[in-house]
Amino acid sequence: MFNQTKNAASKNSAGKRPQYRVWLVQDAPDGGTDWIELAGLWPTKSGKGFKGKLMNSLAVAGDRIVVLLANAKTAKEG
Repeated sequence: MFNQTKNAASKNSAGKRPQYRVWLVQDAPDGGTDWIELAGLWPTKSGKGFKGKLMNSLAVAGDRIVVLLANAKTAKEG
């Protein structure tokens, strides 16, 4: 299953799309993986880091966090 949340958090206050997206990757019982979008990340003013807001708080011990370029496709997107 691929759960991509699209809401107001997909854009920052300036209306720009995030540079990176943060995904929670969970192993599914059927042997596949579930990808759940957690946040978008934008560069800070200093350019030395990133900021964003969590859209979901589903992290569980043992789950993986993946950060991808916002225009990169996940395995589920093809």
